[in-house]
Amino acid sequence: MNCQEITDLMDAYLDGELDPITSQKIEQHLQECRKCEQAYEMHTALAHAISRGVPYYKAPTELRQRVQSSLRNEIGARPTATRGNQLVVARPLAERRPVLSDMPWNWLGLAAAIILAAIIVSSWLPRLGAPKTDQFLATQLIASHVRSLMANHLTDVASSDQHTVKPWLDAKLDFAAPVVDLSAEGFPLIGGRLDYLDNHPVAALIYQRRKHFINLFIWPITPGASKGEKTITRQGYHLLHWVDQDFNYWGVSDVSDSDLQTFKQSFEQQILPH
Repeated sequence: MNCQEITDLMDAYLDGELDPITSQKIEQHLQECRKCEQAYEMHTALAHAISRGVPYYKAPTELRQRVQSSLRNEIGARPTATRGNQLVVARPLAERRPVLSDMPWNWLGLAAAIILAAIIVSSWLPRLGAPKTDQFLATQLIASHVRSLMANHLTDVASSDQHTVKPWLDAKLDFAAPVVDLSAEGFPLIGGRLDYLDNHPVAALIYQRRKHFINLFIWPITPGASKGEKTITRQGYHLLHWVDQDFNYWGVSDVSDSDLQTFKQSFEQQILPH
């Protein structure tokens, strides 16, 4: 399988809808292709974020009764008796249809469930709308930060010397990201690595604050990009976004928001022309 086929089948794979042979081919490709593996991890993180953030509501009893009433009207059934909490329906002999006359009540329940789901989805989808770009990017950033800590892949080049980290990144990317050591300010440089965010490669600089790590993701700005500073707090992580005339910067960490602001100010002062 190639990368495009993996992309096309990703949602079905995550939902467990594929046959075992196709799933095995996808798993083999994910083991061999780092780009598709990252896409899979981002899809998984996004799915988890949506499942935690989307509200769930139990349908009221009145709605269930209206759905059952509509079904009875649709098939021309009329109530004749009750059995516990279930309604037993029957049709006049002259009006019964061969197919529906033998239809068990659990099939009617399934039909009711489908109609109920359709009603709920049609009611809530317009309110949910499409996820905002920043929200999706924030999910990617957090996933990348957490993955770097869990997979023991914090750095590709481990060094506190900015003159070692910067040339290594420059050779791998088509842009020259600024790299500074902030040891004097309490944020020593640990190293750097390549990452992939928002559909393009980015530079990731890793700094330390006491026992915590800060991932600083850097990539060139695009025309029309927002120039304002932005802060996001999600899942116990703080994200700080800012831009200059050349680059986007996203800092991600579980340090306090004030520490992240101090880090940003220290970084900006170091890259200002002297």
